[in-house]
Amino acid sequence: MDREDLIYNWVMAGLRQSPRRFAEMFYFDKRDNQFFSILITDYFLFEDDFSIASNAQSSYSEDTLILLAEKMSRIAQNDISIIEIPRLGEGLDDYEQKAESFLNLNAISIEKATLWDIEDSGTINIKITD
Repeated sequence: MDREDLIYNWVMAGLRQSPRRFAEMFYFDKRDNQFFSILITDYFLFEDDFSIASNAQSSYSEDTLILLAEKMSRIAQNDISIIEIPRLGEGLDDYEQKAESFLNLNAISIEKATLWDIEDSGTINIKITD
């Protein structure tokens, strides 16, 4: 599968997400021309100001944590250059058309866009008691 097909399939995976379950959120960053997702558990790594929580540990690299905090902060500030991919749920027949519409309405070229893969896998440890 080439890079463009990978991104296109990633967008359709974002569209298929349930509007009632939020394990992972899918976005496009117009500033960086990059698709990315954030796991709900990633929020446990940070304080309200997006500094790394003292009671959390992760296998993410320091660079990844910095980028993750920056993207989460921009989302919290309603940065207009970050677009959430709509969660339509399963059961539609026209995900390809919905993906094309999303890309066209937001003037996104998958030929030029990138996909931010944080890491293949990661762990988060949170100390909840003293």
